[in-house]
Amino acid sequence: MDYNEIINRLGYFRNKANLSQRELSQRLGYNPQFIKTIEGKQIELKVKTLIDFCEVVGISIFDFFYLGKEFNPEIKEFLDLFQSLSDEKKTMIINLMKNLK
Repeated sequence: MDYNEIINRLGYFRNKANLSQRELSQRLGYNPQFIKTIEGKQIELKVKTLIDFCEVVGISIFDFFYLGKEFNPEIKEFLDLFQSLSDEKKTMIINLMKNLK
């Protein structure tokens, strides 16, 4: 993943959360043009800003980097539930899914 993809995901998740650039900037505590300058690549996105962004739009860093445009709350719930299972139960689920294919 390159920087352009990260900026594209920023815009994607901002739009998915129904936030304008201006509103997101204000929620993050910056001047109203802040997100516009990041999305326009006039200034670089800092890690802290990305973490704060994820909190504002209600996603995790994992969601941002690994699910991207495929983000779906049901898939996220499945992954969270799956992660909490024992290794034995994970294997059972994987085998079940293979059989359902």
